[in-house]
Amino acid sequence: MPEQKTNKQLLMDISTELFNEKGFDEVSVDEICRAAGVTKGSFYHHFNSKYDIPIQQYRAIQNAFFSDYQENAGLAPIERLEKATMWFSSYCTEDKLHIIANYHKVILGTNKSRLMRKIEIVTTVFADIIANGIRKGDFSDKAAPEFLSQMISRFIDSLLLDWAVFKGDINLNQELENLLGYIKELLGVGDAG
Repeated sequence: MPEQKTNKQLLMDISTELFNEKGFDEVSVDEICRAAGVTKGSFYHHFNSKYDIPIQQYRAIQNAFFSDYQENAGLAPIERLEKATMWFSSYCTEDKLHIIANYHKVILGTNKSRLMRKIEIVTTVFADIIANGIRKGDFSDKAAPEFLSQMISRFIDSLLLDWAVFKGDINLNQELENLLGYIKELLGVGDAG
């Protein structure tokens, strides 16, 4: 017997469909509730406004990134660095375009501290990988892990925004491979290409 979706997941799924079809600004809470067959009370039980939906959808992407990072704990630092950097290329498929675009639209129009919290997850992962690689002697200690990880996070965030704005017309994989090459070079890893 198939598992029944919770109202929250149903609202997220219906919202995604409507946002993709009509555009984020053209969809109302009433329309989401009507399409999902739930009351506005149910909607507001899960979300403060429709603006919370892209934030929670993007948080799910970040949580998936962090989960994969944790699953790769036993790998060598260089392998973890490669997997963490290239993760976005494999995960961010065409169906994620609207999620990323809507997230940035909401974030840029609201509380900037949410943007910083989102970047902190990626920054923390890369800082840990880099610091661990330095401790193990796999990476040069010339680059400061905190600064380099912030650069990586900001680059990836900007790249994802460009990818979404240009509706996938950017070779995400190639851009991330280029980034990885520069990171390896900064960390003094032998095969930077």
